[in-house]
Amino acid sequence: MNIKILITAANGNTGFPAAKELLHLGFEVRAMIRNPKNPKALELKRLGAELFVGDMDDYRDVKEALIGVQRAYFCTPFGRNSLFQTNAFFIAAEESKALEHVVYMSQWLLNQHHPSINTKMQWLGEQLVRKHKTITYTFVNPGLFAFTYFFTVEFMAQLGIMPTAIQGDGLNAPPSEDDQGRVVAHILKDPEPHHQKTYRPTGPQLISQSEVVAVFSKVLGRNIKLMPISEKMLLKSLKAGKYSMYDYSNIRYYLRDASENVFAINGVTNVVKELTGREPEDFETIVRTYISEMPEAKKSLGNTLKAIKNFGKILITKAPNMEEFEKTQYYPNFIHGMNQAIDSPDWLDLRKNEKYDVNLKKMPRVQPT
Repeated sequence: MNIKILITAANGNTGFPAAKELLHLGFEVRAMIRNPKNPKALELKRLGAELFVGDMDDYRDVKEALIGVQRAYFCTPFGRNSLFQTNAFFIAAEESKALEHVVYMSQWLLNQHHPSINTKMQWLGEQLVRKHKTITYTFVNPGLFAFTYFFTVEFMAQLGIMPTAIQGDGLNAPPSEDDQGRVVAHILKDPEPHHQKTYRPTGPQLISQSEVVAVFSKVLGRNIKLMPISEKMLLKSLKAGKYSMYDYSNIRYYLRDASENVFAINGVTNVVKELTGREPEDFETIVRTYISEMPEAKKSLGNTLKAIKNFGKILITKAPNMEEFEKTQYYPNFIHGMNQAIDSPDWLDLRKNEKYDVNLKKMPRVQPT
């Protein structure tokens, strides 16, 4: 095919499978990456993608990446500069001579007065995208990704516990990253019917926290117990791990949303099946795929001792003061207040009455085995 498609963040959770699917469909793919030695970048190159090493923060790189491109997937990495990157891409897209259509990654919680700075920035970015004059566009707005359930795999596999700060059921139908990438690819395959539309890919079933534990127990071959923890303990664990203050200044709000079951509203859709022709991957399939690639999930004395050490590190780590941190970052603190999704009438009205371009299913529940 003579159509060239740009995939930003092509080493990422959804960019990588989107690029692979498009290559499989016969399209020319330009994969925008920062690290050409990343294993995913090397695989894309092997499959025939053109690697473009660039910085999504740099308008000059984005503008060059779009030269000769007819379609694109824009997925800003989770981070401080998402609104900056969206602005840079929007300007470059409008100035592009060849670009026709862009798929933008959005999020289910999109809300202008959500307490998460990341969500507020994405909301502002989406309003900007809707100002496009020279190109068409589509939004993909998933809820809680499947990979978020793997933060504590080490403790599940080695210690038989699943710490969680989600209170109650925490109902969600997590979509796999591969399914999301395929949805993006199939929109870009034939974008004309998808202009100005929003799609929410989900897994096939709503699952609760206890059902998540049951699946992990089955796959790992051991009895795992759910271990409710406070938000303070969550913050201690994130601080003790590899996450930045920016990460957990947003994650804590998303877990509050999960506790309120906001991901269960319109919780299961047919998006994956209707756009890709494939049934969405169920949670057990996702777990088996991830576990096979995670060395910390392998049961061994060394891994068990490491897990015990890391758990002890969490206990002695001082909890960060998030209110003080957010003040030092000059995050917006609206004088009329901010609301979690469940407390936002505008968000609730929109999501409960949202008309998707695919049929909504009833919400089946997976049963623990």
